[in-house]
Parts: sequence; structure tokens; C-alpha cells
Amino acid sequence: MRPYVFLLLSCALAACNRNKAPPPPPAPVAAVADGTSIPVSAVQREIDRLRHGAGTAVVDGLEEPPQVDAKDVPRLGRALLDGLVDRALLVNRAKLAGMTVTDAEVQGAMDSLAESARASGQTLAERLAQDGQTPEALAEETRDRLLAEKWVAEQTRGERPSAAEARAYFESHRSEFDTPEQAHALQILVTTAEEAKSLLDQIRKGASFEDLAKSHGQSPDARRGGDLGWFARGTMPKVFDEACFSLKPGQVSGVVQSSYGYHLFKLLGRRPPKKRSLDEVQKEVIRRAFLEKKAQAERQLLDQVHKSAKVQIDEPALQLLR
Repeated sequence: MRPYVFLLLSCALAACNRNKAPPPPPAPVAAVADGTSIPVSAVQREIDRLRHGAGTAVVDGLEEPPQVDAKDVPRLGRALLDGLVDRALLVNRAKLAGMTVTDAEVQGAMDSLAESARASGQTLAERLAQDGQTPEALAEETRDRLLAEKWVAEQTRGERPSAAEARAYFESHRSEFDTPEQAHALQILVTTAEEAKSLLDQIRKGASFEDLAKSHGQSPDARRGGDLGWFARGTMPKVFDEACFSLKPGQVSGVVQSSYGYHLFKLLGRRPPKKRSLDEVQKEVIRRAFLEKKAQAERQLLDQVHKSAKVQIDEPALQLLR
């Protein structure tokens, strides 16, 4: 090759190298658990799911989007990271044990997720787009979750609690099995006190509470005539209890203000509290006692796994969460 040709080629290669874009920086990693990297993006996705991807939360009979304050992000991110670390450690143990999850099992779980999305008014594709996740990534995440659950289940096969254990559980949780005082009420929720007073006047003149709830109510139960169903004392906001449990069946409250707006309540019925015996709730006691034993075994198993695991947390990387 002639010298000047070689020189031209060398210059051309050097120019290409100068113009070549540098490789992208590696994705920031929040933790490494037994050699498995957990990217910050995985933790961020869990936070975003709480914000919107997990669907709408139902609070006190009213649908509200989950709220995640900026000041809570660091604490929340660390808690969610702990869960992802746990899963990574369990998946590694399952793989070492030769466990696998079939495609059919993954598909079944994906179908359940799709059904859950539809129940919240979304398609699975819409939820994935909201989470910034692909179907393939979700399938892989689902496979890991199922694999971790399968290994834990294999390691913590529970036994039916003995009669003595069931009775001990009942005695220590007795109040949970008693039936508290309950009320069955209707409500009408509106945004202004003036509208609430106007509706109250109409009700006192003989208008149907249920019909006004359907035509004016702004809570999800409005389509059912404002029917809140039966609820126990202490399970609704304090103002609900104060209004409903002070009424007699058939009575309508005055205008009640809450953080949601202005309410009218109509009491349909009351049930007194009732203490129940072990014989009455034995099946439920055994079920809960079994679940408690199983949960305790799972906690002990996870503690053992962590003792032999190597986990590194990158605290500065968690500051990237938003």
C-alpha cells in the first residue's frame, strides 16, 4: 500500500472514532443481592404503581387515587427496595434448588393481572404503558414472583393448628371475632352546603331520598341510591359515625360536613354488638391461626436467607427516586 493511501485510511478511521457516540452510561443500581442487580428504575416503577398503576383505592366508600408525598419518597423507596431484595434472594434460592415456573403458570398469573386491570377500568396494555413496562418485562417479573412464592411454600409447609393453639389464638384475638354495632345507611354527597340544604328541604317535604341521591349524589354509591350498606362503628370517618349512629331507623340527618363535601344521611337499620363463642367462629379461627403460623415461618425463613446473603445497598442511588 502506498504511504499516502495508508495515511488517508488512518485519518478516516480516526475521524470515525471521533464521531462515534460514546456508549450510554450504565443504569444506576439501587442494590446488588447475591449478585443480582436491582436497578433504580425497578424501585421507581414500584413507586409509580402506588401513585397510579395499582388502580384506584377505595376509602370510606369514596374512590381516591393513591397519594405519595414527595417527602415520603425516600422512606417509601427504601421499603419497596427491601421487598425487591427479598424477592431476588428467594429467586436465587429457588433456582439453586432446581425449581422452575412453567409458561402456563406465568400466563395464568398474567391473565389475572389483566382481569384486575379491567376491573379498575383499564386494559393491561394501558396499565403497562402507565408503568413504562413492556409485556415481556412484566412476564419476567411475574415468573420471578411465582418462583419465589413456590420456593417459600415448599420451605414453609404449614400444619393445621392444634385445638390448644386455636383456642389460644381465639383468646388473644377475641375482640376481632365479636360483631360490633352496625348501621345501614344511605348518603347524598354534594359539593356545597346550599345544595345540601336544598335537598334536605325537598326530603322533608316528601321527596325520595334514594331518587335525590341518584340524581344529585357525587359519590360512587349514588347509582345505588346512596346505599352505603352495613358498616361497623369505627370503620367510617368519625363524622359518619356521629351522624348515623345518632339516628333512629327512618330518620334523616341534618347537613354534615366532611373533607369530601356535604352529606345527608338516612338510617335504614341498626344491629347491636354481639359476642361470639369459639364454636361459632371455629372455622375462621383455625384459618387465621394457620395463616399466622405460616407467616411466622416465612419471616423466620427470610431471616435465615438474609443471614447467609450478601446485599449491598447504594444509598446515593436512591436519591434519584422521585
